[in-house]
Amino acid sequence: MARTAEGGSIRSETSGTQCIHRSFAVVRMLASGSAEGEKLVDIAATLNLSHPTAHRILKALETEGIVERARGSRRYQLGSEAAWLGLAAFNRFPITRLASPVLDRLVETVGDSVFLSVPSHNDSVYADRRFGAYPVQARRVAVGARRPLGVSVAGRTIMAYMKPERLEAVLRENADRYGDWRCTESQILCGAEGAREQGFLCSDSVVNSERRVLAVPVRDIVGHPVAAISVIAARPRLGGERISRLVPLLREAARDISTALHRQAIPG
Repeated sequence: MARTAEGGSIRSETSGTQCIHRSFAVVRMLASGSAEGEKLVDIAATLNLSHPTAHRILKALETEGIVERARGSRRYQLGSEAAWLGLAAFNRFPITRLASPVLDRLVETVGDSVFLSVPSHNDSVYADRRFGAYPVQARRVAVGARRPLGVSVAGRTIMAYMKPERLEAVLRENADRYGDWRCTESQILCGAEGAREQGFLCSDSVVNSERRVLAVPVRDIVGHPVAAISVIAARPRLGGERISRLVPLLREAARDISTALHRQAIPG
């Protein structure tokens, strides 16, 4: 009887842990999805969940305020409680605060939109942005917007400095997501290898063919990637000659953030 009880307890713990993982997968999908929200059928199919399981998870998250129905539709989107939890955690992660004055200085010099992207699980997240004085700016890229790691130029730059086993895990776990962004594993690896060889990556935007992105990594004291700084501009504004002028500026900004993070980590 003891063995049965113990086995039942183990199964219960496993089931509970699995439910937590699945719930967070749903939350991440909604966070990286469209502003209009996602349909139950699409959530279930994307996450390989049965329809009843996806429905139970969504109802529980809806009860907690983490998820809500988009007004006037049957789609689901993140709820207000997710926003408040995010705000509560925001100040515990210093990179955005430490990077803020660096981005202010950089955008004054560059004139185009400047972004800070950070890795989050298997995604990259736009953590902060600045708009420059040039009339055409990348205003549709919102703070908090998520992309599967490897989709964006910034994401590939971050992946360039990951440990091989972590890089392989990201590619494997995101494999089913890349098709939605018209990306292939070979394209992502090619971009990451280019970023590692050059120390920067410049490529056309995945979501807007009229935009070009230039990104450099931000690394911690041991070389691990903690962020990427990128400039997003109209394609004619990111040609070869200007790239050669901007890369040192972005590298200097990345070093300033890395130094600030290092100083923050030293007690006293």
